[in-house]
Amino acid sequence: MLFNGVALYTAERSFGALRETAGWVRDSQRAENLVEHVYRLTVDAETGQRGYLLTGDSTFLEPYSRARDQIGDKLKQLRELTADNPAQVSQLATISALLATRFEQMERTIALKREQRDGAIRDFLLSREGNVTMDSLRLALGGMAAEALRQHERRLQAFTDNLETVRLGFLVELGINVFLVVLGVAFLAQELNRRRREIRDAQQAGAHLAMAVQERTAELTELSHYLQRLQEDDKSKIAREIHDDLGGTLAAAKINLQLLADKIAPEHAQQPRIARIMAGIDEAVRMKRRIIESLRPTVLDSLGIGPALKWQCAQFSSRWGTPCRVELDDENLRLSPDYSTTFYRIAQEALTNISKYAKAKNVVVSLRQHGDDWVLRIADDGVGIDTATPHNPSAHGVVSMRERARALHGVFSIEGKAGRGTVIEVSVRIDPRAAD
Repeated sequence: MLFNGVALYTAERSFGALRETAGWVRDSQRAENLVEHVYRLTVDAETGQRGYLLTGDSTFLEPYSRARDQIGDKLKQLRELTADNPAQVSQLATISALLATRFEQMERTIALKREQRDGAIRDFLLSREGNVTMDSLRLALGGMAAEALRQHERRLQAFTDNLETVRLGFLVELGINVFLVVLGVAFLAQELNRRRREIRDAQQAGAHLAMAVQERTAELTELSHYLQRLQEDDKSKIAREIHDDLGGTLAAAKINLQLLADKIAPEHAQQPRIARIMAGIDEAVRMKRRIIESLRPTVLDSLGIGPALKWQCAQFSSRWGTPCRVELDDENLRLSPDYSTTFYRIAQEALTNISKYAKAKNVVVSLRQHGDDWVLRIADDGVGIDTATPHNPSAHGVVSMRERARALHGVFSIEGKAGRGTVIEVSVRIDPRAAD
């Protein structure tokens, strides 16, 4: 009897410990689920924000608003579940701060969209500030999930140990032992099945998230290409308006001034003033031509990409005193406007960077046909660059050239070594419609 009483007492205590560790296991599992839920809410909010930025449709903000309203309650539940773990308390404080920062960033871009400040939105996106915050948040959530998993494993091990104690204690009491073993096996089976379902759900959610990120990236890339095309159209329109309106006004002013000068005597006191005004009008005409050429070179539309590259290099050499040579397979090469504009703008950006940083003594610009590709190459013998150096977020020249190449499904590369110059190459597959 005494042995049975001791066995029953031991079994009862072990069974109590079993219940306690089961509660710990459930709490740690809830903590893992809450971490995942917080991450999914943040992704939903970011997806809604991006949809609104892309379309301006306020219905895209519903996931954002829902996530913003729910995330505070989830954080509160996490604090309650992890209050006994100092590491998770510290991680949760970091996550709360990062979430506040990320939602403030999203709120800021939404406000900019409502104010129709697309340029400011684009600057913010290019600054990658949101990406950095989201990456930090993802790392922090991953760290907390890993700690929750470790704690879950520790508690599950404690649970298993207590189950073993219960099994050994109830060997004396066969009936009770059988009951507890069946109960423990059933509980474990349920727990394992739930874990498998959660893993399967997490895998499906990860696949959906990856697809959503891929779709959003494609949308942002297409938006960038559209903005470049829109910018070129605006430049062409402004150049035409300056030529038609301002050019006509200046021409009329010069004619009227000449008629006035012809009507008064050559020795009249106002003749010098008229001559100065006439010279000012001539300078305005020259300035108008420079502005038009900088917006949309007429030689590009009238003579084609070859003469346009030669004119661009001549302007570069005239301004900076650096020899610039152009090499072409076909002097009379004519391409469609998209190809011509892309090659011209990439060469223009490359020459601008050379004038600012390269300290080059010679520059060579070539446009050649290699198999089925057009290859634009800009090479200099300047100070060179270190391609291993991280990209400067405030420098958009290389990014602009790369995006222009991608718009034509081309390949952009830049190579250089310190003291040995830099080479930029853009290779674009020839479209049968590319040649005029």
